[in-house]
Amino acid sequence: MKFYRRLNTIKAMSFDLDDTLYDNGPNVRKAEAWLQQYLRETYPHLPFFEALDWLKLRKTVLARQPQLGHDLSLLRIAVLTEFLQSYSTDIGVDTESAKALATDIFQQFLAVRSDFVVPEKSLQVLATLSEKMPVIAITNGNVDTDAIGLTPYFSQVIKSSVEHKMKPAADMFYLAARQLHVPKQHILHVGDHLISDVSGAVSNGLMAAWFNPQQKCLKQGTKLTHLPDIELSDLDELLSLL
Repeated sequence: MKFYRRLNTIKAMSFDLDDTLYDNGPNVRKAEAWLQQYLRETYPHLPFFEALDWLKLRKTVLARQPQLGHDLSLLRIAVLTEFLQSYSTDIGVDTESAKALATDIFQQFLAVRSDFVVPEKSLQVLATLSEKMPVIAITNGNVDTDAIGLTPYFSQVIKSSVEHKMKPAADMFYLAARQLHVPKQHILHVGDHLISDVSGAVSNGLMAAWFNPQQKCLKQGTKLTHLPDIELSDLDELLSLL
């Protein structure tokens, strides 16, 4: 553990989820592969979209509805809807049915994306912390915390949305402080991302613990705007702060 500044008294903690409590990359890649396979098998007569094609479609949707950039679930549904509507005649559905179909496909995608086991160490750390203080989750992602068994460890799970912008915006940090009934300066936010988590927390009045298990250089590969308060190589180092 490295200290960059003296900590205030910690009265609550907030946690990022993806790539902090578990390695998220394999889960997303598995879900993306499932989606491609599902569309190919269900609609073999439709064009096969490569990653670049989906990216272009995503940009088209965001140009019309930029607010969806803060809600990964609604954005995914909107992109799928756009795709299906483009070929609605070929698959025999009308425009409204395409949206319902996209929503159904997304729910299956989310189930695959949320089909993994959280490391036992993460669960043990959360269990110990939650016995000592309020613990809340703040995530830009859309993982199903019920499905992966994380919900019971948090007083609340806050996800970015059209109403609550993604980190590093203030929205979810402020909401967390209100829900926790703890002054922001006494909340330690734990996350792996130097911008979303560290800069987001510090610039909005919270303390920040940078989770850095790969021992990356603090100033490497990112436009660093704020130093974390502490740096962790292992989540169980948080227990020494109790």
